[in-house]
Amino acid sequence: MKVARSVLAVLFGFGVFFAIVQMLSAFAGSLAAGSLPTASFTGNAPANYLILGVLWTIAAAVLGGYATARIAASHEFPHAAAVGMLMIAMSIVSMRQEGASKPGWYQIAIAGCGPIAAMVGAAIRLLAKPKGQTANENTSGTASRR
Repeated sequence: MKVARSVLAVLFGFGVFFAIVQMLSAFAGSLAAGSLPTASFTGNAPANYLILGVLWTIAAAVLGGYATARIAASHEFPHAAAVGMLMIAMSIVSMRQEGASKPGWYQIAIAGCGPIAAMVGAAIRLLAKPKGQTANENTSGTASRR
């Protein structure tokens, strides 16, 4: 049961991340397409769009890491790290597909900030977790003998 919950947590957290990024990309693309009919976001994207892409990737990764940690309920950081590894894998796939259509700093920022932000999301979950729900409660030793 624990393995199934772990797999579910990682897949759901990555799904949250992926869905948010895809929705925001589509939304920003539709806004830009209306105001800049000649701009193509698969080719040379404006710098402000790229910066916005990095920012919403970070926000989506924080939410994905939080969701992962919430479902996992214990060992939150390893689960968030697994989501981060999926983000890196998808970034590599994206880099291979897009080639040199986007600047290198953008690709590196996406691949680097996502996993770190997922860990931040897990940390936020740990900080928000009620005190009685800690996974590492000491039920043996001197603390339980008092």
